[in-house]
Amino acid sequence: MDQDYSIAKEIKHLETFGSALDAFFQECEEKNLFKRIPPKETPETAAKRLADGYYLMRPCGCKFHAEETGAIALELFDLLKTHLPEREEDLAHIQDSFVSGKIEVVDFLASVFSNIDNDITKIISEYDLAEDLTTFFAVYLARPFRAKAARMLIEELDLEVWHYGYCPVCGHWASLSHIANKEDNRRTLWCLHCGTHWRFPRIKCAYCLNDDHELLEIVSPVSEESFRIQVCKKCRRYIKEIRSDDPVDQVSFDTVYLGMAALDYSAKDEGCVQDSLLTVRYDNPKGNKSLLYRQKTNSHESQMKAV
Repeated sequence: MDQDYSIAKEIKHLETFGSALDAFFQECEEKNLFKRIPPKETPETAAKRLADGYYLMRPCGCKFHAEETGAIALELFDLLKTHLPEREEDLAHIQDSFVSGKIEVVDFLASVFSNIDNDITKIISEYDLAEDLTTFFAVYLARPFRAKAARMLIEELDLEVWHYGYCPVCGHWASLSHIANKEDNRRTLWCLHCGTHWRFPRIKCAYCLNDDHELLEIVSPVSEESFRIQVCKKCRRYIKEIRSDDPVDQVSFDTVYLGMAALDYSAKDEGCVQDSLLTVRYDNPKGNKSLLYRQKTNSHESQMKAV
């Protein structure tokens, strides 16, 4: 990392972008997004699922309003072009693939929402799209839909029973960890994909649940110890982490997450594995073994790949 580089300055620089994303998500809240929303179980059944370590969202079979989806995609493209001018050419190429009809936006959203990363990989390859930007667009296109479903699914539920590093709602790995200095070092995990927060032990790996402090290492820039990664020497995975005096409800998680991207290079230098953003994985509470998440659609059974 460049010696003159500052994560704090990068986060400050991205505040306008983060505010624009927040406004975009708020506008989407009022839209009629779903033709068929993910099924919701009774509070008792849902609470039992959480207690057993199974997340709530079952996305296959969901349907989306094409007109609203197209409008949201165009709004997101406009937002990205405004705040990522250095990627104008790549963005224009991705947008043209949708506008020209080469890629159907509703089908694209369905693949992202159902975590079928192979579909997205094929699209990126077939149309020679920038992989990082297409993945970014995919995650943020699906976010309003997942967030709306998440609010519905967690009504009347207590997430305090959830003790895992993957999201209790949509099943994706946590993207950021927040430790509140003024709240007895309370640690909260945040999901990039649906915006859900949940508490998690401070000394524990979000991926393999290792709680041996000797196998957990904190790596941070010398002059910015509040911005760091927690590296697990057991599974070689990591999570970005911020220590802050601000409580969770005052943190712009998207801004902080984007501003800490440079720490991914630090993790790579530590020999860490970086998991795909487009797949889900969860652990079996009985023995903490990796499971494949299986879902059914009307036409075929889709096996979600654990990465």
